[in-house]
Amino acid sequence: MTDGITLRPSSAVLPRPSFVHIPAGPFIYGPEECYERRAHCRALRPRQTLDLPEFWLAQRPVTNREWRCFLEQTGYAWAGQWHRVARGWRGVFLRAYAPGAHYPDGHDDFPVVDVSQADALAYCAWLSEQLQRPCTLPSEEQWEKAARGADGRTYPWGELPPRPELQWQRRFPVGLETYLYSLVVKPRREWARAGWYWRNGHPWPVGARPENVSPYGCVDMSGNIWEWTRSLYNPALPDFHVVKGGSWGYSIHHVKLYVRSACSVTIPSRGYRAPGTGFRVAIEH
Repeated sequence: MTDGITLRPSSAVLPRPSFVHIPAGPFIYGPEECYERRAHCRALRPRQTLDLPEFWLAQRPVTNREWRCFLEQTGYAWAGQWHRVARGWRGVFLRAYAPGAHYPDGHDDFPVVDVSQADALAYCAWLSEQLQRPCTLPSEEQWEKAARGADGRTYPWGELPPRPELQWQRRFPVGLETYLYSLVVKPRREWARAGWYWRNGHPWPVGARPENVSPYGCVDMSGNIWEWTRSLYNPALPDFHVVKGGSWGYSIHHVKLYVRSACSVTIPSRGYRAPGTGFRVAIEH
């Protein structure tokens, strides 16, 4: 196989991910307006209607179980949580999963994190061999269409934001902002089925939030983890690619489906890794 990946015998069950068909046609990309003076607003591109050919996107992010199968089958050298950029988050990350947790053992149904874009593409190359289909990362536009549907909604369930307690943000002592929201939006019990409480913010098993489902049936596209795409963030910054979706460690502002952020694909060697960043797989026609 390419990129130095060699298949070898393993007792692990090969992953057979479920893919959702995203039909060809137009969709609304970008925000209607962004009134907030925040960095993520300055990074947004204008609202527009784009037309994409059909493609397939994994219903869920890649899990620890699937990732471990890949590692066992290929012997892939994965820096994972020992990456120097991510190391500072390691203690917080393990405490967030469970006291005494040892990553990546256990939590098989949690989304795999601490993967660089190069790691994700290596997995896609391996999965292409298993499925005999051309697997890759989605483009930014493909990811956003699968998450928002054709109507340009802000969240997978529509336009109403979660209630104030659901801030998609664990309160870490690292300078993250705490956001306050209008009390005009009345608390709704069902938001607990969509978001991540700041009082117990941490990753969850994929699909654990039953309301967090896109119009096409993709789960966990608003919160839980950031997800790699293959798209450049800015042509002037070729080392930075787009990540989408926000994560359990960020505020509600970052989990709006049109928000785009960026991570390096080269620093310090094969790219940025963090305990809030993973990926899902796409198949193009």
